[in-house]
Amino acid sequence: MKKYKRVTLQDVAREAEVSYASVSAVLNGKDGQSIRVGAKTKEKILECAARLGYVPNMVARKLKSGLNSLIAVFTYEQIFPVGSQNEYYRFFVGIQETAEKHGYDMLILNNRPTEENSSRVVHADGAVMMGVNRNDKGIERLVKNNFPLVFVGRREVCGASTHWVTFDYATVIKDMVTHLAPLCKTQTLVYVEAKEAEYEPRKDKRAFLLESAKQQGLTVIVVEADGQNVVDEATWALIREHQMVIFDRLCLISPFESQMEAKGLTVGYDVKGAVLEDDWLGGHEKWTRWTNQRRELGALAVEHLSALLSDIPLDSLEKLTPLHLIVAQSSQAM
Repeated sequence: MKKYKRVTLQDVAREAEVSYASVSAVLNGKDGQSIRVGAKTKEKILECAARLGYVPNMVARKLKSGLNSLIAVFTYEQIFPVGSQNEYYRFFVGIQETAEKHGYDMLILNNRPTEENSSRVVHADGAVMMGVNRNDKGIERLVKNNFPLVFVGRREVCGASTHWVTFDYATVIKDMVTHLAPLCKTQTLVYVEAKEAEYEPRKDKRAFLLESAKQQGLTVIVVEADGQNVVDEATWALIREHQMVIFDRLCLISPFESQMEAKGLTVGYDVKGAVLEDDWLGGHEKWTRWTNQRRELGALAVEHLSALLSDIPLDSLEKLTPLHLIVAQSSQAM
């Protein structure tokens, strides 16, 4: 099998029978700056480059200029290829659309089992980071060295300032609690969290819920489901007593509905509730939740990264993507 050989500027110069300097000026977009190339010569250079299949060496261009109009999208999740039913699909749509708008190509990287796999993002000018891994020393080093990184979701790195964008959880959770408060007959609600690590989004949602409930004079009982997202009988007793439940993750809904059905109970009648997430899966229309703004958040991440790469002050950009409350059957007044 014939081995691939990259077509170089020298190859184009030989084919067009012109100087290397003329080819470099035309194909690097510098015609008229350091050297002037006639219209006919320029046309000949472009024709030869196209016929030979010349493509720019982006690595070499970056070594020379420091930039190559390439941004990385890195995720710790094993999600490629991304399908429309994937939790991250709409994030990627927003990222791709906005990268194209700003003239960036995308380098898509996902997790592999090495200690500092994320260090590969340095092949790009900057990166959008997604996923929940918090033990990547390579990322911490990049942050502390001021490599342009924007996290989708609030992210803390000890001893360094991070750039991130996230949802406006505070406002929509306040709206949700204000809606639920008149339905809380015992002035108490049960908050069920999925069994997972204590990362920033989980902490933020809980803190905003507790603060909003306090403002409404409500008591919140915080419990955790098991590894299969099922609540135990003690939690069930609390839910039946107070008739109001809020889940932090969508994954808790289906097991709960199965338990409701087995007990002969109806969501919205015997137990009211809501979930602190959007219905990205579809099929949970009966639950009070918020709108799916993942596409918008992905786009905002690229806007921030583009600003970083262009030395535009980030204080001119919003950091939070608004969410809007959707009231459904699970919490409608009877």
